[in-house]
Amino acid sequence: MRDRHLVRFDTNILDRITIEAASKGKAVLARKGEEWTIVNRNNAPANSGEALRLIDTLKNEQITKFVEDVASNLPKYGLDKPQLQITLSSFASGNTAETKAGEQPIATIAFGKIDGDNVYARLGDEPFVVAVRRKLLDEIHVDPLQWQDLSIFKFKPEQIHRLSVATNGEQALVRGANNEWTWTKGSEPINQVNLQSLLNTLSNLHAVRWIGPTVAQHGFDKPQIVITFTTSPDDKASHKLIVGAPTDDGMWFGKIDERDGTFVVNNPDFNALKLPLVGQPPPPPSPSASASATASPVSSPAAKR
Repeated sequence: MRDRHLVRFDTNILDRITIEAASKGKAVLARKGEEWTIVNRNNAPANSGEALRLIDTLKNEQITKFVEDVASNLPKYGLDKPQLQITLSSFASGNTAETKAGEQPIATIAFGKIDGDNVYARLGDEPFVVAVRRKLLDEIHVDPLQWQDLSIFKFKPEQIHRLSVATNGEQALVRGANNEWTWTKGSEPINQVNLQSLLNTLSNLHAVRWIGPTVAQHGFDKPQIVITFTTSPDDKASHKLIVGAPTDDGMWFGKIDERDGTFVVNNPDFNALKLPLVGQPPPPPSPSASASATASPVSSPAAKR
């Protein structure tokens, strides 16, 4: 007859989520209106959709087994030194008659040892030890970098003024006063359709997910593509995107200069960023068309009469 929900809490008063993992650091999220920020990354925008997903996951998580009614032997379950702990809190900016200023914990969930498909857990100071599904741990991001906003660039295509694309070689273009693009070197025709597709994708690029800290395996020392662009006519606002090695699930690792960490670029975006920008010159007129255009007209018999 026991309630099988792991935790119950009022989302209306939830303002902070603190996620701590042993030897892996801490991520602190704060609600800002309808959005979330990463407190320990200078309140940078967070992936608010992921924060809401975590809240729903915790609210709906079911206990798979009631293990002990009296938690007298916490080390047995790894709950004396939890591998992961989540604290849900409200936050008051000033003192009131009911509460003091600062963070007020609503619930704390500790996760201990793994046992097969389950992981032992304990809610706050309650005496009970329970088990929940082990895969829940995989659904909780610990590194603050993984909580970053999925929007990589937030521009309009027409804001991009200068563009350099490097794959096997480098191609550079600049937008003129009449809004037409030209090569900085060379006079080949430009594939306007491909160029516009690249600009649309680049200016509003979104990550599939954030991986975490950048490591050598992400392949940025031998990039697939490097794109540098500016978003002001004086070329002072410069941005750089690097796409490295493929991921295990068939997508691509990406990074930008403005933010730490590595994210994942999906295949449609990657293909749009690699579209050829050199257009095909118009075909020369066929010999038959040239001959017919230059041939003298033949007088009709009626005209001769």
